[in-house]
Amino acid sequence: MPDYISIIDNRRNQIGMTIRALARKVNMSDDLLSRTLKGKRKMTASEFIMLSYVLGLSLEDYPIEAERAV
Repeated sequence: MPDYISIIDNRRNQIGMTIRALARKVNMSDDLLSRTLKGKRKMTASEFIMLSYVLGLSLEDYPIEAERAV
């Protein structure tokens, strides 16, 4: 599972939000969000942005390894 999915799911758990509640806030079905967070489907860019926004995550919350950037 990609790191960004773990960051999103960890934040969801930290604030005590259920998958159902988060799915409703980002206009996704529970099943679709669940499969996304389990890494069974790719997350779209718009889903990433909406999930990050609703969970209060910014780009700084997603670490980038310096070695990969070079």
